[in-house]
Amino acid sequence: MQLGLQGRKVLVAGATRGIGLAIAEVFLEEGSSVSICGRTADSLEAARQHLQAVGGDGRVFARRTDLTDAIDTKALVEETVEALGGLDVYVHCASGFSGPGEEGWMRTLTTDVLAPVRVVDAALDALEASDAGSIVFIGSTASVQWFARPGARPSGYGPAKAAQRVLANEMAQTLGRQGIRANVISPGATFSEGGSWDRVRVSEPELWNGLVRQFPFRRLVTAREVAQVVAFVSSPAGAGINATHIVVDGGQTKSVQ
Repeated sequence: MQLGLQGRKVLVAGATRGIGLAIAEVFLEEGSSVSICGRTADSLEAARQHLQAVGGDGRVFARRTDLTDAIDTKALVEETVEALGGLDVYVHCASGFSGPGEEGWMRTLTTDVLAPVRVVDAALDALEASDAGSIVFIGSTASVQWFARPGARPSGYGPAKAAQRVLANEMAQTLGRQGIRANVISPGATFSEGGSWDRVRVSEPELWNGLVRQFPFRRLVTAREVAQVVAFVSSPAGAGINATHIVVDGGQTKSVQ
């Protein structure tokens, strides 16, 4: 199957590691040009160099960006559109993932909910000009179930991810006439080399083994497997998918979605 991503222009917010980096990598392999952003210069440069080595016909643009800052977020979009020559796909993979206090809630809600609103507002003309405009939120199965954390205070992560599902539907319904789709892809526990679950595998084998048993096929979904779903859903080949929430967790979530 041809996805139709050759020559497309893609912005992946939060792509210096893990799922975001895997998403950018898959788009490059499909012939797209990719813009990435991150909060720290060192990790952003490492990601840029990694993606440059992937090859392909597309180019890589990287910009250090604070997505909690409205001016900086708008500048990211403007520089991305200029560098890539337009924008077809926006993938929001960044998350505040902060602590339970008010400051943590505000950072999470700003990064996960308000930042993509700002990006889409700034990118609207470019997305409308595309013949395959697409927005994809990287959500979480934390939006459909509670993960037991004994003694923990309520955090903004799950609520923010749930809000993304409503926000994506809002965008899909209101921007559809301009040819722009919006969907949410929600991973569960996802493995990437050097990532948090990889560290758990090494340092806490008992916890790791208990986690693995939650999966029917006795392994975690990989970041690349999530990225491949994102590429299909956001591509012209997935044009019929709109206002949809798709769980990519290998059956870790036991409820019927």
